[in-house]
Amino acid sequence: MRFRKLTIEELTALEPELKQFLILNEIYGDDWEKLNQENPEKAQSLVDIFSDNVLDKVYYKIDFLEKRASNAFSVFSLTESAVETITIQSKSEAIELLTNEQIEKALNQHLAALEIFCGTKKIETTKSDEVFKLIQSECDLSTYDVWHSFSSFLDQLKNSN
Repeated sequence: MRFRKLTIEELTALEPELKQFLILNEIYGDDWEKLNQENPEKAQSLVDIFSDNVLDKVYYKIDFLEKRASNAFSVFSLTESAVETITIQSKSEAIELLTNEQIEKALNQHLAALEIFCGTKKIETTKSDEVFKLIQSECDLSTYDVWHSFSSFLDQLKNSN
């Protein structure tokens, strides 16, 4: 499997798409029940392929992710060929970076106690694979607005020096 198997809840929500997928694989109505009983490995293999197809499409559409910890915040912008990262890390345990309010306060009042890293990494496989890897490392969905606010802040910081 390239990604992960969809959960029962996800498969249920995608039942019409799963039926279309099975029809494309020449498996109709009762044939699916029969296949599950007589050859469960093949049935699971088809679910695996369907899961990978669905997740590939979903992951490909994700452009922004973020990861939060008490002492660090990272936001990622993903394109077809690269991942850009902005990471803000606190040098002090007293400065937490879990919420947007805490991050904003730290940037405005405790900038000297922060380390800010920026980087770009070329995607070696596919965007979907990179998104999956980041999600596996506990990243969550983010937005253009979050990315843009930190990117703009860094531009202002660079221009003021």
